[in-house]
Amino acid sequence: VEAAEVEAEAEVKAAEAEVAEVQVVFDEEEKEPPATSAPSETAAASALHERPPEHASLKTPRQAYVEEVCAGRIDGTAAGAAALLLPAAAALDEAEIERLLCECEALYRADQFLLAMRRLLALEALASQAGLQPPLRERDDIRVSTILRTEAELESQLNMIASDEWRRVAHRASRPSGGSARSSCKQYDLDTYVQELPGGRMAVKVVGVVPRSIECVLAPLLQPELYGSWIPGIKAALQVCRASNFRRFIHIKALTVPIPFLAPRHAVLTGYGDILSATSVMCYIRSIDPSSLPDEPARVAAAALTSDSSVAIDITGGFLFEVLSPNETRVSSTMQLDPKLKLLPPRAIDWFMKHVAANLIPMYDKMASKFEPDGQHAHLMVPPSNDAATYEELRRRLAVLQPDGAD
Repeated sequence: VEAAEVEAEAEVKAAEAEVAEVQVVFDEEEKEPPATSAPSETAAASALHERPPEHASLKTPRQAYVEEVCAGRIDGTAAGAAALLLPAAAALDEAEIERLLCECEALYRADQFLLAMRRLLALEALASQAGLQPPLRERDDIRVSTILRTEAELESQLNMIASDEWRRVAHRASRPSGGSARSSCKQYDLDTYVQELPGGRMAVKVVGVVPRSIECVLAPLLQPELYGSWIPGIKAALQVCRASNFRRFIHIKALTVPIPFLAPRHAVLTGYGDILSATSVMCYIRSIDPSSLPDEPARVAAAALTSDSSVAIDITGGFLFEVLSPNETRVSSTMQLDPKLKLLPPRAIDWFMKHVAANLIPMYDKMASKFEPDGQHAHLMVPPSNDAATYEELRRRLAVLQPDGAD
């Protein structure tokens, strides 16, 4: 019997070497039915944990998975992409887990943040089926903790955006500034919401439809030096470190508040973004301690930009961009800010932030119009600009998106 089992096991391994086939089985309660319509804000949150179908396969060498994704030959946003070329649970061992963790890390470094997270979750489910201990998320592995932090950050941000506890405090329909004749006669709605937070503070959300393509809407986010000209409350910004095309570390100086003897405010931000679903893109932003910057030159640069009297503020927020048509993008943004102003009561600060946030969408639209083909900053998106390759990669990644409601 033992000899027969050994022979059978050898046959299985030989078959796996010839044909890479994934057989990942999730419990019925874990599986989600395929979306039948374009996701709304609430549905977008469920897209974060998209699960692969019960069986998926691709006749490609397993070691080439990351290269195939980065080359665009595997659509990392497609249903089941995260489970392609994973082994069966019975064939999983510690050596294979290490190889697949390296694969997840490579995806993360290649700006495939959500695909890295989903593939890690699929691997975690396989390891659980195989009975391997300890569970992946309980291991002391910086790769696992970094990727799972993406899950926690984006899930929290999406839940905040989709929450039904928002209270609308302002509605405005206005004409966009600048842009082509095509967009100059369009109108867009702008809504401002507030939500009570523990401790008596408020969060602010703004939602509006910008009459620009998703490419033009995302383009300004890749130019930190321009933030001071369109993001309310920011006086100046400078990139101190670029981890990858779509993951940056940025130093910002806040606008000066006209209060005597008040020290200036600053923050070091980390931000990244990825395609969330077939119709949406997600970007996340949070302030960090400068000591956690990835290298010494970045820490030195951040210190050089900060005066000794400046006070660091805390910022958490992000954007959800939804493609409504080739020339219309819904922008939803939330922001939580602690400016460390003990002189003012929290309610006064929140009231000020609410009115500042209401200007975000109109100013965003004005800046996005400058990245249209005939716009002031269009040259930044094409050679010989240093950012031309980044925008080319952005266009390649955005090619999988479809307008809301499209087949």
